[in-house]
Amino acid sequence: MKIQTISIVTAATILLVGCGKQSGSSGTASAPANKQSSAESAATAANITGTWKWMAPANPDGKTPNITFTLKLQGEALTGTVNKSTSTEAITNGVVQGDEVSFKTIREGKAKKSTTTYSGKLSGDTIKGTVEIDVGGRKIGPQDWEADRAKE
Repeated sequence: MKIQTISIVTAATILLVGCGKQSGSSGTASAPANKQSSAESAATAANITGTWKWMAPANPDGKTPNITFTLKLQGEALTGTVNKSTSTEAITNGVVQGDEVSFKTIREGKAKKSTTTYSGKLSGDTIKGTVEIDVGGRKIGPQDWEADRAKE
C-alpha cells in the first residue's frame, strides 16, 4: 500500500468538500503573555493591518492554494477575512498582543463544523506560526504557516 503525505490545507479541503456557509462568533481569545511596553505593543499591533499572502504547500494535484488574509486592527480586536479560492471566511477571536497574533475561522458544513486556529509571531512584513484545524472533533495539524505582507 502506498502512503501519501498531504498538507493540512489539502486535508482540510478534502474534509470540507461540499461545505457551504460560513459562520462566526465574536469574542476574545486569551492573549499570550508578553513583556513589551504598551507603546511597543501598540506599534507592533498597528503594523498588522493590511493584506497578507500565504504560499501554502501544493496539493497532491500540484496546484498551490491561493490564501490571502485581510487583517484589520479595531481597538484591541483583530478582525478581517481569510480568502481562499473556494471561500471567504470571517476572522473571529482575533488577538494581537505585542508581536503575538492569534485568530480563528469557523465554517459550518452540511454535516460538520470546522474551526481553523492560526497563531504566530509578527516580525516586520512576515507572520510565522502554526495552523490547526478541528473538523467535527477531528484534529488536523498543527502545521507551520508563514504569510508575507502583500506588496501594493
